[in-house]
Amino acid sequence: MSPLLIGILVAGGVLILLSIGYINHSLERAKLERARLTAELNARLKVCQNTSSQLPGQFMSPELKKLLLSYEAHLLTKLLRVDRKNQRAQQQLDATRNLLAQTDIPVDNAPLKIDNPVTAKEVRSQLENVRQLLTQAHLEGLLDKATLAQWSNQIRQQLIAIALDMFNVVAEQAMRDKKPRVAKLQYERAVTYLNNLNSPAHAQELERYKQLMKMAEIATVRAEQANPDENNELSAGLQELEQSDDSWKKKAVYDD
Repeated sequence: MSPLLIGILVAGGVLILLSIGYINHSLERAKLERARLTAELNARLKVCQNTSSQLPGQFMSPELKKLLLSYEAHLLTKLLRVDRKNQRAQQQLDATRNLLAQTDIPVDNAPLKIDNPVTAKEVRSQLENVRQLLTQAHLEGLLDKATLAQWSNQIRQQLIAIALDMFNVVAEQAMRDKKPRVAKLQYERAVTYLNNLNSPAHAQELERYKQLMKMAEIATVRAEQANPDENNELSAGLQELEQSDDSWKKKAVYDD
């Protein structure tokens, strides 16, 4: 066997080994990409389904339910393209399409009373999820820009209303507990919140909270004059309020 032939055989063998390695690498990379895409789609699908089923009824409408179901069907379709043997996804897609085919899409989300900061924070998170889902639907060509803007504005107003309601709830409870200084702090926060919005649409609410803040300030002065020995207790309660709800102040109050 000539040296040239041996060289050709060796080179051919090396080329075959390199080709096999490249093919294996490509297959492994494709497998990892499918796994990543499957995990991402399942995560987005879970958020969409949970939001659609758990959003309080006062925020859910047939129109919004239809939008969320349409996006859910879109995600399920993409998931089945990646994982064609996923029977569970196929069943969910069939059920979702059946709902979308109905003239009147049922909305069975129960209303929720939002009367404490913890519940308010959870609802705000759900509304933020709705906004993110609709934004993603727009990016994927399922929702036009005007419709997205309309829903985004509506969700923003709902978030503002929840924040203001929480200021009221805490302030009114403080007044009932004879802690006007705590109530004054809440009204101050409401005024700051509305000032940061810088929206003429909330001008009347801003004036109302300014008046409430003045009334709470007057009540605070009267309470301290009538009960000077309780000043320390009021100060302690105020400090506790400021420290216990720091996450609410940063996320739920000032992020709009």
